[in-house]
Amino acid sequence: MADDTLDDFDLDDDDDMPSGESGVPAPTDYDDDDFDLEDDFDYDEGGGSSKFKELLKDKKKLAIIGVAAVLGLSAIGGGAWYFMSDGDDAEMAEAGAAKSGGVGTAVGLALQQQATSGLTPQTKLTAGGVTGGAKLTAGGATTGKLTAGAALSEAPSSPAPSMGGNMGGYNPENPDAPLSTAAVGEVGVMIPAVLPTAVAGLGTPKAAQGAAQAVDGKLLEQTQEGLLPIISEDGRESWKTYARPFGGDPSKPMIGLVITGLGMSESLTQAVIDHAPAEATLAFSPYGRGVKQWVEKARAMGHEVLLDLPMEAESFPVDDPGPLAMMTTKKPAENLKLLSLIMGQAQGYTGFVGEYGTRFLRDAKAMAPVLGELKARGLFFMDPHTAQGSVSLEMADQMQLPRAIANSQVDTNVAPTRIRAQLETLAAVAKNQGMTVAMMRATPNSLEILKTWAGSLQAQGVQLTPMSFLAGRQKS
Repeated sequence: MADDTLDDFDLDDDDDMPSGESGVPAPTDYDDDDFDLEDDFDYDEGGGSSKFKELLKDKKKLAIIGVAAVLGLSAIGGGAWYFMSDGDDAEMAEAGAAKSGGVGTAVGLALQQQATSGLTPQTKLTAGGVTGGAKLTAGGATTGKLTAGAALSEAPSSPAPSMGGNMGGYNPENPDAPLSTAAVGEVGVMIPAVLPTAVAGLGTPKAAQGAAQAVDGKLLEQTQEGLLPIISEDGRESWKTYARPFGGDPSKPMIGLVITGLGMSESLTQAVIDHAPAEATLAFSPYGRGVKQWVEKARAMGHEVLLDLPMEAESFPVDDPGPLAMMTTKKPAENLKLLSLIMGQAQGYTGFVGEYGTRFLRDAKAMAPVLGELKARGLFFMDPHTAQGSVSLEMADQMQLPRAIANSQVDTNVAPTRIRAQLETLAAVAKNQGMTVAMMRATPNSLEILKTWAGSLQAQGVQLTPMSFLAGRQKS
């Protein structure tokens, strides 16, 4: 069997290795006909290859026609969008807001020109979202970066064109209203859009609480920054004069609730004034629109009023408190100048609540002049409790400045059930500790939940309490 097997691979056998015409062994002896491609591909006009070429030509024509059609339709569609889209923006915004409850869309409000170079424009509205760093250009002139840390001397040489945004801010060219509109085109802050339809279902507004304490001229002085609070000659102070009277029982659990950031959205601010419990303290942003009028409306509905005091954050410039902020990098005189500008925006408020401040609140050297000014003008200060190691309470107690501190922050950017759970927790803490203080920012959903929750507190033996009544009652 071995011989039979090897015979199959006998390369010496002529049958196994054919020879070419030269006699040299070759793998195969090919004829010329084997390489005659004309037999396989007839390129005559009547052959199959001509039909193949025609088919390719037809396909190329179809492809060219298809591409031309797509380009033509794109051009027509783009032109139609360009000429017809102007009137659709409001409808699209309203439709989007209706689907999302009126919150979640964003509107760009033109910024005011500031002596501090302006407000850093935010690229996206998030909790601690990243702020943009684009340079401000108005009329082709670059005026520098929009941040809270710029010095007062960095004001642009000429005012920017007004866009009617009225976001607040320092405008030295307008001595009658230095915080009035001086907005800059192409730059804006992104804030949540709250359409009137989003708060239309809150029901009937609460009844007016009677005439509020009139603004007392003896508690004001005229300055270049406007009417600022002072202690009267007979020793009366604004924080006591404009406080909402507390008619409850101090021995029962008390909750101090401050709703901050008001004045930025007209619809939402009006809804808070109309529907929030009268015992809730309302705080208005210095960057809001018409702060003076909002304060008057809030007081007429029985609310005690504070102003937000923006302060430098540890994460600045990622978290930018804006051009009116108290900054550790500024001289005390600069911070006091900005504080005066904020104080002159309205009258009849009891004091300030800090905003941001994770860096500023820990700096005793920076805090001392600010707290001293509030003390000298008969105002109240509330620490937002954003910074561990804040020196504000200790310094306030040394100065005998009326003060309070937030024990918690109510997160309103969550599901309604979680908002209600946080409010119920406040009641439980108040029962356990006797009192607690919380801050929150209003949304249409949270306002509706707050309204219902506040109505249930009396049955629980818990009281909403104006912040002025809690001044100095919390432990340091």
